[in-house]
Amino acid sequence: MIKGNEHLGTIITSKGRRFYDFYLRVDVMTRSRGSMGVIFRMVDPYNFLAFEFNIEDGYKRVIKSMNGTISVLKIIYDGGISQNNWFKILIKAQKNKFIIRSGDSKKYNTYNEAPIIFEFEDISFPKGE
Repeated sequence: MIKGNEHLGTIITSKGRRFYDFYLRVDVMTRSRGSMGVIFRMVDPYNFLAFEFNIEDGYKRVIKSMNGTISVLKIIYDGGISQNNWFKILIKAQKNKFIIRSGDSKKYNTYNEAPIIFEFEDISFPKGE
């Protein structure tokens, strides 16, 4: 997903709208073997938080891009995501607190059933797309 200061792939945004607290529910599937993720609290292309999966290296992580400099906030090595399967992702943001749930859509019928992958706090971006 991130290579240096370049963003590879597609970014879908809510153009012109900023959010503070939110629940973001998405279903994702990858057919490739690299990284994919969901960007949230995006201020601009160089300032955001993201939940990233990596198939080849087998991890899930939360990253922060601050003025184009990437830092890892949380990481787990659990296999990442499997190819050609749908996964549910729920990102809950309330003020500076975040909860990320994720799991295989075949196993979990609702977003709230998926296990909590990360809980963290970050005050860098109080609002974003």
